[in-house]
Amino acid sequence: MIGLVGVTGLAGAGKTTAATRLSTVTGGQYLYLGQAVLDEVRARGLSGTPDDESHVRIDLRQKKGPAAFAIPYVEVVAECMEKGIPVFVDAIFKQEEFDLLASRVPSGIARLLAIDASFDIRRTRLERRAKRPFNADELRKRDKFELGELGTGAVIAAAKSGIHNERTFDEFYAGLAEFVRSCA
Repeated sequence: MIGLVGVTGLAGAGKTTAATRLSTVTGGQYLYLGQAVLDEVRARGLSGTPDDESHVRIDLRQKKGPAAFAIPYVEVVAECMEKGIPVFVDAIFKQEEFDLLASRVPSGIARLLAIDASFDIRRTRLERRAKRPFNADELRKRDKFELGELGTGAVIAAAKSGIHNERTFDEFYAGLAEFVRSCA
């Protein structure tokens, strides 16, 4: 049974694609934790560069704690669990985020799913991305921030399930379907 799936991985690995696809095929709820950052960047009148986003991420976590981005979704997760609706979270960068959300889920049905891809594949995807594109230098900086400041590498390592995403959408979707079957 699927209750909560926290999708983790570095920028451009395919977290959003995975969480969106999983929510669509299961009838689940999609949650994007990074929306708080985008909203705050706009509220502050910033231009929305990767540096702006990084500064806001740090500032919000300093003010509200390491699980800052999960806090607004705790009750949403609890309501979905009461209704039997699976929840797919894009994206878990800190263990505290996952732990807070998982605390509202019955034991044994919260999972971390790591999505990975090489730097070159991720760079190519992010350079072509229509919204919030990154160049190679920005991606290196983002990787350093996620792995160092956020500790995302430990979250990725903690995931009991993972999908290597470097091929076609059909192959990626087949890997996601296998993940869903493994949760049954």
